[in-house]
Amino acid sequence: MKQKLLWALARRHVWSDANSTVVRMVSALSIAGVAIGVAALVILQAFMGGFTEAVATGLTAMNPPLHIYLPGGGHMDDFDLGAVQSIASEIPGITRVEGVLEKPAVVSGAPGTVSGAMVRGGNNAGLTIGMDLARELGVTAGDEIRIASTAGVEISGMGRVLVDTIVALAVDSVADFGLEEYNSSLVILPLNTARDIFRAHGELTSLGAFVEKGTDPVEASELLNSALYREYAGGGWPVYMSCIPFLAFHGNLFKALGLERAAMTIVLALITVVALLNLSSALTMIAMEHRRDIGVMRAMGLPPSGVFRISILRGFLLGGSGAVTGLAFSWISIFTINRYFPIKLDGTVYWIDVLPGVFPVTTALVVTLLTILVCLAVSTFPAFSALSRSPSEALRYE
Repeated sequence: MKQKLLWALARRHVWSDANSTVVRMVSALSIAGVAIGVAALVILQAFMGGFTEAVATGLTAMNPPLHIYLPGGGHMDDFDLGAVQSIASEIPGITRVEGVLEKPAVVSGAPGTVSGAMVRGGNNAGLTIGMDLARELGVTAGDEIRIASTAGVEISGMGRVLVDTIVALAVDSVADFGLEEYNSSLVILPLNTARDIFRAHGELTSLGAFVEKGTDPVEASELLNSALYREYAGGGWPVYMSCIPFLAFHGNLFKALGLERAAMTIVLALITVVALLNLSSALTMIAMEHRRDIGVMRAMGLPPSGVFRISILRGFLLGGSGAVTGLAFSWISIFTINRYFPIKLDGTVYWIDVLPGVFPVTTALVVTLLTILVCLAVSTFPAFSALSRSPSEALRYE
């Protein structure tokens, strides 16, 4: 039988005005249920994925992808920097290695304003301060702040505490670092200036390595870590250095987010399961409404394969309509929320101020296709029921 005729028969069975009110209502509810299930899963993945991506982006934007350090928290120097740069130059994908000196300090701005801060010295041309810290200190670009380090504390003969490393510096820029934690506490300045403040000439707390775009930081860190171990441990050095991806410091956070995402996906997937049960009921009722038509066509020579194909097409029309509707609704919802109704968060708790929704194209297509495939599988049950009766039995009581 021609495919065009089968499509016409399936459409007639699904959308026919001859269907009872109950069948039409159940069919509409099944489409709505499938649409809600698909939309719920896609929207969940969009905002959970958007939150994880925003946090990861904020962390990696202010930190090198690879972190090199001395196990035990020891300090490095410029000699170690040169040695690591030589080793890293042989690792594919690594572009450069820079020294970092990062220590806590006390920062003051306008009269009467004092705050604790993390001062980071690195490859920075001027002094950059987080926007929340700048607001707390009452300063803007061009103003002066004073940085005091406890590394310069001395006790006089009279028992007085002397802090002689109070450095006044001009703020070159106020920046949004992406995460509230950095915006409220981070000060970035040139490495030599940081060394002067902390009286740490030649000292480095860690090294940061950068990679080319498209390079896997995990793979690059493993290669560099192995090379460092061979160079130092195999060369008889008393200490050695390790390299790990920076995001590994927050591995527990991303594992917890992944677990929460998986649990919520399972819970929301139950909506789709309920919708599929409703779809099965709708298809069964449609098959019962049109069993006389099927009986007549079987008496006229419709093969069992034709009955299966008509039943599957009915399931495709109902399930496909719901899945596509849910996909479109999820995209519209994510776009509308991002643009007109952004979800505000407490930055001190969640690190970011706005929950972004990133439409997951691949996940959305997979969810839609899997839902349609399950709908096709469910639609085979009415076909078995129709084939279990002979054409004469289907016509006898009509």
